[in-house]
Parts: sequence; C-alpha cells; structure tokens
Amino acid sequence: MESLQTIRKIDLIDLQTRAIDLNQKGNQVRILSKDEIFNLIDVHEPYYALKDVTVSANHFAACRIESEQPLGKEVSPVAASEASRHMAILGSLCCAMVNPVKQKHYYLAYCGTYTRAVDEAYWTGNELIVTAECISFDKRKATVRACLLNHQYQLICGIDVSYHVIHHTVFERLYANGYQQMPDFELKNPYRIKSRLLDVQLSDLCATASLGEIRRENCLGHFPSFPAMPVAILLSALLDLATIYIHHAKGDETLNMLVKEFTLLADNLAFSGETVTLCVNQEACSDNRFKLRCLAKSTDGKSVGDITAIIESV
Repeated sequence: MESLQTIRKIDLIDLQTRAIDLNQKGNQVRILSKDEIFNLIDVHEPYYALKDVTVSANHFAACRIESEQPLGKEVSPVAASEASRHMAILGSLCCAMVNPVKQKHYYLAYCGTYTRAVDEAYWTGNELIVTAECISFDKRKATVRACLLNHQYQLICGIDVSYHVIHHTVFERLYANGYQQMPDFELKNPYRIKSRLLDVQLSDLCATASLGEIRRENCLGHFPSFPAMPVAILLSALLDLATIYIHHAKGDETLNMLVKEFTLLADNLAFSGETVTLCVNQEACSDNRFKLRCLAKSTDGKSVGDITAIIESV
C-alpha cells in the first residue's frame, strides 16, 4: 500500500533541531500574553490550551501543552486529532505574527497533511512541546509547518496546514447567520471527553454514524460569537468511527490504532444548530494496514471534512 503525499520526516527534523537550538542556546524570544494572542486570533479557551507561547525574531513559535483528550484506542502520548488541534492553533498564531495587519483575523484551516514520525508509544504524564513556522503568507492564504515533541525534544508527529486568511469584519459579514450571543456563564470543557457517535452502522467495507445536532457547548472557544465545530473535533469523531470499523473488520475490539498519516480537506464550517453525519469507507487493506476515506457532512449535504487516512492496528 503506497504512502500518502504528506509532510516529509526530514522537514520535521529541521523544526525539531531549531526547537532544540532555541531552548539550549537561549536565543532571544518574545513571550506573548493571552490578551495579545486573543486580539489577533479568535480562538479562545478552552479550545485554546497553549502554555508559555514564545516567538523568535523570525516568527518561529513554540509552546507547551498537556494532553487532555481521551486517547481511546490510539497509541500514546496524544491523539492525532488533538495533536493537530494544538499544532494548527500555534500555526495560526505564527500567521498572525507574519501578517502585517495587526488586527483580529480568522485563520481557517482548509487543507492539511499529518505524519506520525515514530511508531513508539510515549508515557503520557509529561508536557509536550509544539513548534510551528509560517512558510508562506499573503493577504488571503497562509501555510504553516508544525511538529510535536515530547518533553525530551524527541519527535512525535507533524503537520503541514493551509489557512484561509479572513479579516474579522469580512468573516462577520460572511457568516452573519452563524452569530450567537456569548453566554454569561461558564460551561464545562467539551474537549476532555469523546464525542458521542449515534446510530453506528457497520458493513464489510464501510461504517456510518451521526454526531447529531451540533450544540454550542461542543464548540467552546471556536469561535466565541460564531460557534463552529472545530475541524480537529470532526477529525477525532471520524477517527473514532474508523477505529470501530477496523475492530469490526478484524473481529477484535482490543486492537490499538496508530494513525500513520492523513490528508485533510475542510471546505466549510459546521455551525451550532446543524446536524453532522459521518462515513468511513475502506479503500485498501493489507494485513494490519488500512487506507480509509472518512467523510463528514452537515445540513443539506454540505461537506465539512474529507480525510484520507492510513491507520495500522497494533
């Protein structure tokens, strides 16, 4: 089974090396406050969970995270969807640093690739390190490369991701129908639990399920006044359905999953109030290695997620 056209490991090693250099040599960095960050991107807590964000003179950024999303059957230390979440958020901040217009923008991830650099499992008790760099930028689109390291700066995984760059006034006009007044009370962090899959249906070559109606509390922090389900949460649900399918295909529910790589397209946002359905189709299978096409659609058949993944059962 051929690999997907995803980020090269050598490019991730370059980011890893620069992160180590930044840490060991004490290069001049600037620490960003949350107020500064939230004035530039409209991703807020609890979806935003980066700690100690620093930016170097060339806009190379680093931060720390703690894994909070349940792993389920994925190999530790962090689920591929959660790793992608933190890397993409730090990447959007890199874009904001490069953007000459220092005003709030929406950086909507619409295309990306993911690669797991190592097969080994890591202990989950330590903080992880995220690094990112904006590798191209214009006023409408930007591209970022990012990687995730363990606390000893060993490489775990990485992404390339492209964003639509949208000034907040344009975004607010385009998505006026998605506006909701921010609640004046605090809700629980939805990213510490798995999304519930409804009406799961299994066959030899595919699996389907529903996430039901998206609720505001499923989208906290993304975005406060325009609650939309994050791509990373859709990815998590699709990978959960992929796991259920592989367990069914292999006849063994004890198997763990190693998400080796995936490509992602996310052409549209799924806003609070819409209904999302999921589908996983087998495109190829060889022993313990599966190539799966994972699709998410919202109200009226709108495509909100299209992922092709290679997953190994271990």
